[in-house]
Amino acid sequence: MAALGYVEILDAKGHVIERHAVETLPLNIGRAHTNHIILNDPYVCPTHLAIAPDDEGRLIARDLNSVNGLYNGNGAARVATVQLNSGSQFRIGRTFLRYCSVDHPPAPTMFDSNDLVSRFVSPYVSVAVGLVVLSMLCLESFLGSVERVKWVNIISEPLPVVAVMFSWAGLWALAGRIVVSRFHFPQHVTISGAAIVGFAFLSVLSEWLEFFFPAIRVLWFAALFGSGLILAGLVYGHLVFASPLRRRSRWWTALLVSGAMIGMNAITDYAARSKFSTVMDYNGILKPVDASFLPATSLEQFFTISQKLKTELDTLAHKAKAAQP
Repeated sequence: MAALGYVEILDAKGHVIERHAVETLPLNIGRAHTNHIILNDPYVCPTHLAIAPDDEGRLIARDLNSVNGLYNGNGAARVATVQLNSGSQFRIGRTFLRYCSVDHPPAPTMFDSNDLVSRFVSPYVSVAVGLVVLSMLCLESFLGSVERVKWVNIISEPLPVVAVMFSWAGLWALAGRIVVSRFHFPQHVTISGAAIVGFAFLSVLSEWLEFFFPAIRVLWFAALFGSGLILAGLVYGHLVFASPLRRRSRWWTALLVSGAMIGMNAITDYAARSKFSTVMDYNGILKPVDASFLPATSLEQFFTISQKLKTELDTLAHKAKAAQP
């Protein structure tokens, strides 16, 4: 027999948990096993609700003198009946339900990005990211040294960071194996390596910006907010492969962790500041750039400003002598 419609059981966010076909009317809903739809809700009566057409052919959900009543949609007022159209929602006890006709339009098909993600985080990509991280750290070690160094020292210095990256990825992979029964070690290596590259890029970019704009505390803002965003992306990426959470829950978790780290860093930075100091607060960031990119004053402007300053000082000196008895 063809279904006349469907009754869907929803969760608190409106997602469908179960879907029951309406094959006969009237349709009884409750906790008793004699009902057409049996609900496991202690706030629902054994025979709570009946769905049947009225004299005019309209489909009506009718409360059967239940203890906790019938509610239309998210309304707070108890009602005796609810007229059901396709898509109508109602609540009994603490269970949300929705009636849909057979011709009710389904939700748009979601794009499955798992194939694209799986290609992006394949083992080959994780190996490439690991090599990029190692090369970047070796280059940073070479450029940061002012003495003659051996290649062995340059290569061995970043190895602890690479070891920490693989250990971090291994812990997340182990957590994923326990929670979702998937190891996903290459994917976690790729995410960790991308975060390291992001932190390095943020550090270089913030130093250059503070060099060109010394009046703005770019390093402080970058360390506080830029690092927080990268950390949020790092946590979100790991949760994609290590937890069964929905996308919105993963984002909220990542933002909460990032916000906690930003708050701790801000409190630590504020506590480390001294109340008063005779030492001038300035940054010592120097960058090898061409002179044409630096803000400069021409000789004519310099002499003009100097002459103006000399005139002002002479005027002040003359006034000071005139004021003496």
